[in-house]
Amino acid sequence: MEIDFEFRKERKLSEIVQDFINLLRLVLRHFFQTILKLAIVPLCIMLILIYYGTTKINLTTTQSWTEAVDLVFIAIAALFTLLVVSMVFFGLAIEYFILLKNKRGTDFNSNDVWRAFVANLGKYFRFLLVSIIASVILFIPLMFAMIVLMFIPLVGSFAVGILGAFIGVWFFCAFLFYREGYMPASNAIQQSFSVLKKKIVDYSVSSYVVSLVFQTLLVMLTLIPSLIIGIIAYNTIGFETTFFDSVAGRMFTSIGATLLVLLYIVYYMFTVLVSGIIYETAKEVTYGEDVYEKIQNLGKEEDGQ
Repeated sequence: MEIDFEFRKERKLSEIVQDFINLLRLVLRHFFQTILKLAIVPLCIMLILIYYGTTKINLTTTQSWTEAVDLVFIAIAALFTLLVVSMVFFGLAIEYFILLKNKRGTDFNSNDVWRAFVANLGKYFRFLLVSIIASVILFIPLMFAMIVLMFIPLVGSFAVGILGAFIGVWFFCAFLFYREGYMPASNAIQQSFSVLKKKIVDYSVSSYVVSLVFQTLLVMLTLIPSLIIGIIAYNTIGFETTFFDSVAGRMFTSIGATLLVLLYIVYYMFTVLVSGIIYETAKEVTYGEDVYEKIQNLGKEEDGQ
């Protein structure tokens, strides 16, 4: 289905936020259908890992050092799995956005998204290596800047959030410039900064505003289910030392934690849409592809071709 949305155009701060809302309204249902099909297997793996971890928790007796080590290894495995799943789904969201703008519609499915991700997997690994090196180099100056901003009265916390939002947009745009062949991986981060600094305030604030809204919604979405699950667990099992000894207690914990993982993944995938709009804006400001295309079309119309 074709969508009525213009990806390639210059936008101001308010236009970026408004266009994100408009795009989200157009693709929300298709986005969820596409991504949830891809999320079934990873979420089942997370559910199994979390459930297995609850079998190692024993609140009634003092755990031996071997049991404690096992629990630590399970926690590390779960966190590593969460990290890998998050990175994979972040990449899938990027490929979703690219297919969406190239096709100018939702005429694709989860298989198309997965194939596009696998086909460009090498680029993801190469850029991951570049971004790790860049992060090491930028860590000290960025941390110093954040510490200084934190001491600014009233607006310091907002300034830190805006700076963090810009860093995320910066690395995201650097990857897409590389992914679409505009820049080499080796200096995409440096070149993309030169592109983004032209409208750094608009890009940073718009990304921060959207992230703040989604963080608020995420807290609300996690708080209400947590309260409901907690009340049910308390009335049926009770929060006693034998809570993790029962199958029901383990299932409540596993399902609740898996739902939190799902919400966490969806949140970061939604941020791809606003970052993608910022990328398209920055690309249009720099390269003006849409303007050139319109000029060429006008020339064809004048020639009658």
